[in-house]
Amino acid sequence: MEDSTPVDGRKLRYQHRRAELLEQVTAYVTANGVGELSMRPLAKDLGISHATLIHHFGSKEQLLTEVVATLRDSSSLDISSGTDIVEMLTSYWNGRTSAESLPNFRLMFEIYGQALLHPERYREFLDHVVGDWLGGLAEAALAHGCPPDRADRYATIVLAQIRGLTLDLVTTGDRVRIDAAFAEFAAAMGALASSWKAI
Repeated sequence: MEDSTPVDGRKLRYQHRRAELLEQVTAYVTANGVGELSMRPLAKDLGISHATLIHHFGSKEQLLTEVVATLRDSSSLDISSGTDIVEMLTSYWNGRTSAESLPNFRLMFEIYGQALLHPERYREFLDHVVGDWLGGLAEAALAHGCPPDRADRYATIVLAQIRGLTLDLVTTGDRVRIDAAFAEFAAAMGALASSWKAI
């Protein structure tokens, strides 16, 4: 029996528009920051109406939460990269701190600051900015032999160290010092991973 449910042609026409707009917004705020961001000027710059922007994203805070989710998805940890923890973490660090990716994390830190100042507006962002990253890191640890009861602790250590070093890098630009510090950290995590085999 054929499905006779009517199809809204307008929805079909614009079903890909939201993803395109999100990509444009992400590029805009990465280049311009969020300190002075307002929905009306943003809509004008994108060549759309304010109503269209609100229709797709609701509010500035919801929009920025989705921007961060997009950045997170594009920089997720590849658990297949490298044969051990050190190689995997090093591959992740090199990708995260490349010239192309570093502005994304500068933006994330800026949004993070806004969220801490106005937690009631950025509740969804705060609910995900730690937990979603921890999930991927814990999965990677488990894939490399971490005991299940230690995976969350390991993920917490890695997330804190990498975020701290990335913040240092976008602040100081001291690549040599920070890369050396990361190498020490990755080696320590590698030694910890070696101990898992003895459990």
